[in-house]
Amino acid sequence: MTRTVKRAVVAVALGLVAAKVALDHARLVEPQRDFTQLWFAARALWRGENPYLEIGHGLAYDWPAPLVYPLPAAIAAMPLAWLPQDIANAVFMFIGATAFAYALTRQGWGPLLGFFSGSMLVAVEIVQWSPLFAAATVVPVFGIVLATKPTIGAAIFAARPSWWAIGGGLLLVLAAFLFDPLWLLHWRDALARNAAIQPPNAPYVAPISFPGGLLVLTALLRWRRPEARLIAVLATVPQTMLPYETVPLFIIATAWHEALLLMALSWGALVWLVSHVDPTDYRPFLATSGPVMVLMLYLPATLMVLRRPNEGTVPAWLERAAARWPAWLRGSPASATDA
Repeated sequence: MTRTVKRAVVAVALGLVAAKVALDHARLVEPQRDFTQLWFAARALWRGENPYLEIGHGLAYDWPAPLVYPLPAAIAAMPLAWLPQDIANAVFMFIGATAFAYALTRQGWGPLLGFFSGSMLVAVEIVQWSPLFAAATVVPVFGIVLATKPTIGAAIFAARPSWWAIGGGLLLVLAAFLFDPLWLLHWRDALARNAAIQPPNAPYVAPISFPGGLLVLTALLRWRRPEARLIAVLATVPQTMLPYETVPLFIIATAWHEALLLMALSWGALVWLVSHVDPTDYRPFLATSGPVMVLMLYLPATLMVLRRPNEGTVPAWLERAAARWPAWLRGSPASATDA
């Protein structure tokens, strides 16, 4: 059995475990998960309805907030729209978790410890996109879904630009316009309605706005490395700052001790949060989670990046521009370890 086959077998096994956890959590705790918004939106599109008028508090799909995903995300969910809600959750989580586990083992088995992090557990329970996005930093084909969350997708694309991401994004956007030529207006209206019911700067905040967050940008001293671009751009885009958003950071770990450290810190952060703030009280939990995620995960991951040489292949035009930079910033075009 080749190493690639072994990686695939282990990834599928872990994907099945994640799917079971997601299924059980949805059935025992709350059937509505993050992905089920898009499952419902996809079904609404098939019925010829506007999902932005169907999802929200007191609407056909009773959700605390309007649908803030762009319509291409509902298009991406269409292949699972025919499944029952709980099964669709489980299948989606299987795909994301399997892809993430496979990506983690690109250089060895040690980084697989990141799969067992507190951040990953939250992503599985909520049924989030972050594991699939994290996988796209290693396996370009998964970049076809980056347009579903353009802000986080931008960070992944900065780390791993690919034609898969460009082509997938264009196809999803084109399909969205075919289903609803006015979807951008509907999405904008939903974003405005969501902003009206949220306090200022919540729930979407960039990590650099928290104490110590600006230090994450020092990762750009290693700008040639995919993981440096990943963490720097991820720190600048608005996000919920809940633990699941940090799943892509575990791709940065390339050795077992790095993965073990990030895993332990993620559990420490999660335990501290749930012991000090009621996780069901959404807004205080969000406000508290941001500084904790920066301190416990972003800054340690930044240090990991800074310990590595500024080496990596970049486009020819950027290489020509970098030739005029100081040597300490220019780095070397030698191939960097993929992240």
